[in-house]
Amino acid sequence: MDTSGHIPPGISSLTDVDGTEDFTSLIDKLAKGIVQRQLTVPAIIFLESIKPLSFLGNQLLIFANPVVSLVVSSGEYYRFVRMIEDRENIEKLTLAIEEENARDATLKREQKASRKALRKERGSLWSRLFRGRGSVNKKEVDGGGQQGDHQDTGD
Repeated sequence: MDTSGHIPPGISSLTDVDGTEDFTSLIDKLAKGIVQRQLTVPAIIFLESIKPLSFLGNQLLIFANPVVSLVVSSGEYYRFVRMIEDRENIEKLTLAIEEENARDATLKREQKASRKALRKERGSLWSRLFRGRGSVNKKEVDGGGQQGDHQDTGD
């Protein structure tokens, strides 16, 4: 499956003799990273637009390897290069991103609902400040008014 023929020195785990390498862990890792950075829509649009040119993109990444390897670890980079060579893997990555986004949206909805229920349980700020004080204040006001009347009549 690797058409580049280039293997970095000292790394034998990058070769795939059978051509049946499993990219699920890399796809899941990429999908989680994309969803965490909230780049779901741009990533899907990008992947769908480059799907017909995936082989050319693979060859371009192989050509850019000396520059890119200064920034990115070469093991994961070579796996990514081999992954995008096949259009089916790009489709798998797109589906993984959509599924991860759906899980993330469900989790956020559940968290929002639990926060809303907690806020409803606690009540508003005004009701928390004056909860139970309203009856005490009313008695004090009633009692204070009577004492004020007595003081006025006593003078």
